[in-house]
Amino acid sequence: MHAALYPEHAITSYSRERPSITRLLLEAQWAHYQLTYALEHDPDSDVALTLRRQKFLHLGALSDILALRTQDAALHESARDLSELLRQADGLAPDDHPHNGLDHLRTQYGLLHGHHDGGADHGAAPAADGRRFRLPIHRTGPWLLHQMCDTYAWATLAQSPRFPHVDVRGEERRHLITRGMVLAWAASAVPADGAADEAATIAGHALRTFDGQPSLDDPGARAYLLDAFRELDDQDEDGDPHPPDCAGGCGGDGEILAVITWEHQGDGIYVPVHQEPVTCLGDSATHAPDCATCGGRGYTYPPGLRELCLDGRVQDEDSARPRMQDD
Repeated sequence: MHAALYPEHAITSYSRERPSITRLLLEAQWAHYQLTYALEHDPDSDVALTLRRQKFLHLGALSDILALRTQDAALHESARDLSELLRQADGLAPDDHPHNGLDHLRTQYGLLHGHHDGGADHGAAPAADGRRFRLPIHRTGPWLLHQMCDTYAWATLAQSPRFPHVDVRGEERRHLITRGMVLAWAASAVPADGAADEAATIAGHALRTFDGQPSLDDPGARAYLLDAFRELDDQDEDGDPHPPDCAGGCGGDGEILAVITWEHQGDGIYVPVHQEPVTCLGDSATHAPDCATCGGRGYTYPPGLRELCLDGRVQDEDSARPRMQDD
């Protein structure tokens, strides 16, 4: 058992299993490949339902652990979405669980690996310092994970003559790059994870070998990996970034740490118990009055809790519009 505690070890199921980032990647991309294979060869097969559940579970666990490490808002949202899809696949109604779907995901991950008690309880772990470790690119974390899994699937599927249109070497190269970036991102968020850092360096060397380039030292291989990814990162930069003194309190990075869940103490008193990074909407954040999730209230009320509704958060165009000063 590893001596170090990582942020994900605050979750009992992850703490007991202690999966490495490399293993989580392998599980997620293999689950994605199996589902893609089934959908391409026999989309009406009953096995596709089981494989879809496996993808929700493994990709959800990977997204959850990376979100816990990096405090990335898009990954938090993706992990919640995959958790809800897993709950639906397991036949659970939206109000069957007293907490959010992440508890179900974490419990199911623990059960898969033989941990039958306390699957989602919180255990001892280092206190989070609140920093967010952003990708050094413009793409989002969920996009990166999808690219890593999808390129693996198609690089493998296209070994068959059934898919002659697929550029196998292009998919293989893209997979090497995206997988290496996930490893580097996970390692940068937890410097104590030497295994992830070493795996990211190995990915850089493997990419140079794939490209027929001479070997470099480890920093050179890592730099080559990042440069190669930037070539794929063709998304334009945000034309309207948040200023350092953003009124929404994000400090310019576009995300704020917000309380998501409160516990009801009686007499209308709610105590905050959970927070996550969310997208900053400046000082003009409001809630859509026709939000289908909360009815425009901004909160939902599971038994004993109050939860912030993220579905209807919008920017108030009137308050966001610059005001003319009175003469």
